[in-house]
Amino acid sequence: MPVLSRASRKDRGSVRLENAMGTNSNTPGVNPGKEAGVPDGSPAAVAIYNERYAPIYERLFIEHPLWEPKHAVNTRVISALLHPLGLWLDTCCGQGWHQAQFPKNRRVGLDISSAQLKRARQLNPGASFIQADLSSYEFPDEQRFDLVTNFWSAYSYFNDETKIRAMVDKLVRWTAPGGNLYMELTVPETLEDFNGSEFAEEAGTKVVLQSPDGARWQFHDPGGIHQMMSPPLEFFTNLIAPHFAKVESDVVVRSLRQLIAQERI
Repeated sequence: MPVLSRASRKDRGSVRLENAMGTNSNTPGVNPGKEAGVPDGSPAAVAIYNERYAPIYERLFIEHPLWEPKHAVNTRVISALLHPLGLWLDTCCGQGWHQAQFPKNRRVGLDISSAQLKRARQLNPGASFIQADLSSYEFPDEQRFDLVTNFWSAYSYFNDETKIRAMVDKLVRWTAPGGNLYMELTVPETLEDFNGSEFAEEAGTKVVLQSPDGARWQFHDPGGIHQMMSPPLEFFTNLIAPHFAKVESDVVVRSLRQLIAQERI
């Protein structure tokens, strides 16, 4: 498991990755803006992430022991990046598991799925949640956040490089000056090994590559066929690095990379 260290600064921590081992606002200071209406940017994701799939998702991606190292690193990094009075936005927040680990912090979650958000609200009674399409949603009044996160390479559902680039630009823009951006990226070159894993066999899941480099792929699970696109690491660092004082990345489990951008310029 990666070892994360924290170097003290005036107001916030600086995280260093050292090992490559594998709706109305309830939150003070947040204006959720316009009613989001019916999300329209990721129809395939809306179709999959329904009431039937919600308990399956919880079993496979929250409760399954395979992800315990990932979740442990997620919480450790968030703890270092989010100062006590900071405002945190988790995009594509799903069932709100990450934010539930920090009940005392000011939290906002944004997701396209009403079924996922129903569970997120139950887990996080003190947080604010917005059902919206991330590609088209905008916070009013130039709202900015001290920490912006995007886990499980949720950007992959946009399945289009131009749309993914626009999403990353938006996450950078939503990060307040001095704030931090934390993303979890798919490692495309490892996807072809997934089907030989115990998890794939046990969970009835598989990956189908749509391009030799793994950038385009499908994920088959009990929810259906997830159409995905996962650009390489350099795609993200080229977009993010010019806007932050420090950017680091490392791999926690074989298929997921942690990308941490600190101190928005």
